[in-house]
Amino acid sequence: MVEIPSDHTGEFQLLLESGGGEEIQTIGNALTHTCPGPSNSTENLSPEVRAHLSEEAQPIFIQGYKTVLNDISSSEEFTAEQSAWDAVHQQFDEDKNGVWSRVKICV
Repeated sequence: MVEIPSDHTGEFQLLLESGGGEEIQTIGNALTHTCPGPSNSTENLSPEVRAHLSEEAQPIFIQGYKTVLNDISSSEEFTAEQSAWDAVHQQFDEDKNGVWSRVKICV
């Protein structure tokens, strides 16, 4: 998934197609982001993110998000969001409905 300024869509589409991209979809709205800045509550998660996280996975996501956002001392929300998803992926498996809910069992 790529979010780019609308005045550059043509050149990015060409770039993606030249790299083998076959399914390219554009939307006129900005993508929904995780939460605006640091958050202490799962209530601040966007509905799109919350829908893919179980009740148990939501605090893991928030903690990962806050940790990175605080460490980088800036508003790099994208980096914090990636790290939060990585933390969830390390501890949970995705179920058939696309929700990260099954706790991974380490042997």
